[in-house]
Amino acid sequence: MGRAVGMMTAGLGTYMTFKMWAEFQDALGAVFGLSWGVIIATVVFLIYQSNKNEKAYESSFGDIIPKGISKGEMEADNPPPLMFIAGFYVFIIIIFEILLGAVNITP
Repeated sequence: MGRAVGMMTAGLGTYMTFKMWAEFQDALGAVFGLSWGVIIATVVFLIYQSNKNEKAYESSFGDIIPKGISKGEMEADNPPPLMFIAGFYVFIIIIFEILLGAVNITP
């Protein structure tokens, strides 16, 4: 069940990232023109991704889970509320789509 939550979280993160970058690129295109908007969005994305990878690499050195307890045992003791999480993620997507529809950037 932990993998299902992880997959849903990854899917939501990917969806939100694609939507936000598309809106960011559209806004830049409206201000600087389409070509410069793509260039600026790409450079900003590369900087963001580089910083994110550095933080992930640095955080991989520490291990918070004690060696005597496995991750599987921890998940078996505390199963995640899968339907609540799935419903909450769908709610986030619906609200996000409503907000994007309400705030339409047109030049």
